[in-house]
Amino acid sequence: MTKTLMKFTLLLVLAACLGLLPACSGEGKPGAQEKFDSVDMPGLNKLIAANKGKVTLIMFWATWCPACKTELPVLEQLRAKYPKEKLDILALSVDDTDQAMREYLKTRPTTLTVLMAKGDVSSEFGVRSIPSLVIFDGEGQVAFNSAGAYPFEMLDPVIGQLVKAQ
Repeated sequence: MTKTLMKFTLLLVLAACLGLLPACSGEGKPGAQEKFDSVDMPGLNKLIAANKGKVTLIMFWATWCPACKTELPVLEQLRAKYPKEKLDILALSVDDTDQAMREYLKTRPTTLTVLMAKGDVSSEFGVRSIPSLVIFDGEGQVAFNSAGAYPFEMLDPVIGQLVKAQ
């Protein structure tokens, strides 16, 4: 990891730890029963392994989280800037069911891959609040893991350096 990327990552982690970046707790989650494409930990590991050679960004989010709703357009900007063969973006919903997510996506469609996080996926990454981002380098190693909504201007240089390293 380059010194610049390391410094930037430390700055992001410090900002998240100091509470300077917004995140949502689990309060106010709606509940219902439905089914949506979902991924468990073995399935996510397969997706990450299949992405060897490209950067993978995973955002844990929910429809009831205001900060998540501001982060989705940032990820759309990254999707528009970087080709899919260089960057894969997965939006993993931690909603209890997919009904709210389906309704939300009807009014705010996305080009991102949206899946339901199943079982222990979020806890495997230490997700305690959302949005939470996990970025893997092209070798499948975690390069960044932190909660908070990050602006494009902060994420773009990190993604750019990781993409260049491939």
